[in-house]
Amino acid sequence: MGKDLKGNPLPPGIMQRKSGIYRGRFYYKGETYTKDNADLKKLVQEMEDLRYEVKHGLKGKGDNITLDTWFDIWLNTHKKRTIKESTQVRYDDFYRRYIKKQIGQQRVADFNPIILERLLQNMADDDYSTKTIRDVYNILNAMFKYAVHNRILTFNPCAGVEVPKTKTKQIRVLTVKEQREVLEHAKERIHENLIQVALGTGMRGGELLGLTWDDVDFRKREISVNKTLVYIKDKETKKYVFKYQTPKTKNSIRTIPMQDSVYKALKRQWIQLKEMQLSASEWQPLEGFENLVFVGKNGKPITEHTFQVTLDWIEKSINKERKKQAEKNKTVFIPIPHFYPHALRHTFATRCFEAGIDAKVVQGFLGHYSIAITLDLYTHVTDDKAKSEMDKLQNLYKEII
Repeated sequence: MGKDLKGNPLPPGIMQRKSGIYRGRFYYKGETYTKDNADLKKLVQEMEDLRYEVKHGLKGKGDNITLDTWFDIWLNTHKKRTIKESTQVRYDDFYRRYIKKQIGQQRVADFNPIILERLLQNMADDDYSTKTIRDVYNILNAMFKYAVHNRILTFNPCAGVEVPKTKTKQIRVLTVKEQREVLEHAKERIHENLIQVALGTGMRGGELLGLTWDDVDFRKREISVNKTLVYIKDKETKKYVFKYQTPKTKNSIRTIPMQDSVYKALKRQWIQLKEMQLSASEWQPLEGFENLVFVGKNGKPITEHTFQVTLDWIEKSINKERKKQAEKNKTVFIPIPHFYPHALRHTFATRCFEAGIDAKVVQGFLGHYSIAITLDLYTHVTDDKAKSEMDKLQNLYKEII
């Protein structure tokens, strides 16, 4: 290990010249690579970047870089210095969901505005929201700007690309009838209690999956929301791991009162977990996650994907029953519209408004930082509520007329 001019130890591969300038050097496949900088911290980062480029065949070979490789460099080398880990998780998830399968293996050098416009237009044709399409564009634009900055490209192919606009999607909310169906078909499923708590609290998916028993106060009948569970790629091992993170905003840290359905669901969950621990031959909870409220059959944390798979199964079960009843009654089969875990949060909020709960209180339940968000998202009423309100008006008119 080398030392600086004052005798202090230096990181491996770095020396300090008599001029005071630091020099980094390493060897790879018979080649020597060096960098100089007067700032030691900057040099350490530059050497880390250079090693990555050399080992991944990027140094002097910009024509061969795929979009997948460049995304990894952009996110884990460039952006990681300026964004929170939770934002890094969101970018990574977004890329894997909307970009990777479509264009991830194409070379960065081959991109042009037509390819990108085709990608965005295909998303519009598939009914993705304008916001989602805009987010995809923003990520690609930032990646290509960084490629231009590093002289991988001479121009940004996102320049001049227009983001197509789509119709604003209506927020998916379960009707009262649909909510009853979901709860009925969730019975006896391993995640029945998770769905019951989701519909009874309006908690976000990551908040529910990160809930631990020390957050549950049965005596006070309260739930403390103070963390979220994410499934994120580890920067060192490049493998996906579970981690706790602080909630979305400081307003997300909150206490939610337990209504009876939630209280009973959590009591059932407590008993069921004890039974599962005794009967499961492969009960192996992950270290640091032993106290989770909602887990899989093996005691390990569950992902939001698993949550969605459970809802998909319930959706199929409901449609099977609806189809059976339609054939029996010789009526038209109408399937339940598809829904995601976030629809359960929307449904809780809508039931709150239908019950006449003040918007400010609902804001507190949901953990929104602004009342405007609560009102913008949830002031619509369902068809069931609209009809009942119109019936009230109709009865009044009968008295007048």
